Amino acid sequence: MARFSLKDSDEYYLSLSEQPKRFDADSPVTNVFFDDTNGQVFTVRSGGVTGVTVNGMDDKKCTSFRMEDKGPIISIKFSPDHKILAIQRNLEGQNATVEFANFKDLVPTNVEYSHTCKWKNAKILGFVWPRVNEIAFITDHGIELLQVLPDKKQLKTIKSTGFSGAWFSWCAQSNIILLAGNNGALLQPFSLNNSTITKLQKLEVEWSRPVMERDVFVLRLCGAAWCAVFRHAAAAPTVSGPTEVWLMPISGGGGAQHVLKTGLMGRFAVSVIDHLLVIHHQSSQTSQIFDIMEESKPENNVVIHIPIVQGVSMKPAMVDDQLCPMYSGNWVVFQPDYIIDARLGCLWQVRLLPAGLAHQVLKDEVPKIVAVLLRRKNGKDTIYRILNQLVTDAGDYLVELAKSFDEINSVYRKWAELEVARNTAGQSVDSSKLSAHFPVLIAQADVCTRVLQAHADDQHLVQVVTAYLASLSRHDMVVQHPVAELCVRTLVTRNACGRLRSLVRRGCLGDAKPLACQLLSLGHIDPAAAQIALDMMWRLKAYGDVVEVLLSWDEPLGAAGAARQAGAAWLAMAPRKLLAAAMTHAQTRGRPAAFLAVYHALLARNERTRGSPHFLKTEQCDIYIDYYKQLTSES
Repeated sequence: MARFSLKDSDEYYLSLSEQPKRFDADSPVTNVFFDDTNGQVFTVRSGGVTGVTVNGMDDKKCTSFRMEDKGPIISIKFSPDHKILAIQRNLEGQNATVEFANFKDLVPTNVEYSHTCKWKNAKILGFVWPRVNEIAFITDHGIELLQVLPDKKQLKTIKSTGFSGAWFSWCAQSNIILLAGNNGALLQPFSLNNSTITKLQKLEVEWSRPVMERDVFVLRLCGAAWCAVFRHAAAAPTVSGPTEVWLMPISGGGGAQHVLKTGLMGRFAVSVIDHLLVIHHQSSQTSQIFDIMEESKPENNVVIHIPIVQGVSMKPAMVDDQLCPMYSGNWVVFQPDYIIDARLGCLWQVRLLPAGLAHQVLKDEVPKIVAVLLRRKNGKDTIYRILNQLVTDAGDYLVELAKSFDEINSVYRKWAELEVARNTAGQSVDSSKLSAHFPVLIAQADVCTRVLQAHADDQHLVQVVTAYLASLSRHDMVVQHPVAELCVRTLVTRNACGRLRSLVRRGCLGDAKPLACQLLSLGHIDPAAAQIALDMMWRLKAYGDVVEVLLSWDEPLGAAGAARQAGAAWLAMAPRKLLAAAMTHAQTRGRPAAFLAVYHALLARNERTRGSPHFLKTEQCDIYIDYYKQLTSES
């Protein structure tokens, strides 16, 4: 099948951030830790005695300091406001304890304290900061949520809940902890919001073997929290062949599960970029992109997805002026979009390259790519590039162009309906949520200025504008004046007035006075356009304008007839104007009968409205009365 490739695009649709954040590489004297809540790398040299360095993408939150070596560190993280540092150490024979140190302006104040877990003999699996001054200990006995009081150098238990867990997964974007019970046969999510612990509906994995910690991720996607589980054939004999990724809703997201078909086997990792789920596959050194917002019909409450486009490698990256080993075995991937190579001492974020999604795609999948880009915050410029190329090559891509217009107008129509609801009394729609749900909106004026106007001389412009108008009509959208003006000019100047009449007759071009005026101005090119304008004015009840147009066309009889049909326009019309036009017509065209017909019609109007056929002196009709007498005496 034919393929479409966006000009000046390359094959890569993912890249690592251009400048990695550098840190001291992992070594016998340097340990590297990552804080996924703040997106920061901690490098601890000699247990902290020779220094701790904190690096992240935000330079304002990077710092370095020294601390006493009190034993091997398991985890080290700042609170969200970077005012408290928490440290978990691996100390044999000691109760589950976390140490704390207060900071001011990213500098330690030498105020230190600690807290021991409430459960005796409990093992701390880890800790997280749900919010400023709140920390949660996740243990094999359950979760303890505590308030940190830095000034008092103590912690106060807010809430605790018991649960026998073997390991956990944490989503900082949703404040959700997923604890694995029965060694992974049961997955129990807890929400840590509003200073409380809320037990959510458990996720039962009905497979023959418990899931492994490395195969479970909690992530935030499309405004909802999900549990992503890699389902390998080896772990689930009912699954034959390649690995699947099961997305199970935890909070929001509806009731349906989503199954992502990777078509691959081996070692995987997950990133979330602009509401796209990215599956990295190490052995093939490729990444696949899935969009769960694609319109799909659930079957048995399960929605099946395949990659949007064929999986390719991320764009090669440079480190120290050398090519970086991609998909290295040293890479560790963290949510939502971080990748760390501790051996190289590099921290990256994964970026989406929208143009790469339109590189060498099947011809009939172009509208799908446009739909995907409409849901991406940086997708608009690529959509314009695609549309312009489709218009240029409309002889080959007219069907795909029309479907792309449908995708654009469908999104705009949905946004407009919600905007109306938001402004309607009694209905409330959060404007920030509205803009997040519609990251790309392309209005009619945008299509005009960014696409259609640049193709005034294109061979297939008539078909293009017709396709756009038809799409607007299918979505019950009123054609705005800039679009109507461009379309009318195109159709008239390209001798396609038959198509123009058809569009007006079918309602694709709605009646509007500016449109009628434009059609009139093009009447010298095509008289039919002027007639369309006249009919449009009549439907708009612009009767006075119709009469004026007919008079300007030297059709006094038609003007009088139109005025009489309109009723009010006839009664309000000054006789002098109509008689002057009729006399000029009679003299230049040799048609005195036209003047006589108009004159008698006005006499009849006078008789009906005044009870006398005579004109008033103030109406200044003496010259026309004399002309009438001349004509009747001659006859």
